[in-house]
Amino acid sequence: MSGGHDHGHDGQGHGVQIGPVMVWSSRRTAVESFYRELLGLAGDADGDETWLEAANAKLVVHGEGDRQTPKDIAAQAGFVVWFGVADVRAAYEKARTAGTTASDFFGDYFFAKDPDGRFVGVYTLEDHGHGHDHEH
Repeated sequence: MSGGHDHGHDGQGHGVQIGPVMVWSSRRTAVESFYRELLGLAGDADGDETWLEAANAKLVVHGEGDRQTPKDIAAQAGFVVWFGVADVRAAYEKARTAGTTASDFFGDYFFAKDPDGRFVGVYTLEDHGHGHDHEH
């Protein structure tokens, strides 16, 4: 790329990765069937969510029973894209300073809101062995 920009890196030499794309729906089964039937995505239901596999990403369909996600984020009609970064605490502090956080800091992830009002998830690329699997 031109202009001396370091596209795709978080400024610390670590590449940022896009993680799962999430959607919340009161019609989880219908939404899940849409992606299975139209696109041929396969995956497994796990409690109040279904993880569907595409070649380069995962689509997670959450149902109304999801109690882990803040309500205003789960209520949106659009998708939540997750971004994996090397230093999630530093990313949270940047978002907090800029006034763009949309949730508390949950130890290895948080939610932010872009200038157009879209929610995004930001998670750590480090493996802490805590049992919460952002990549399923």
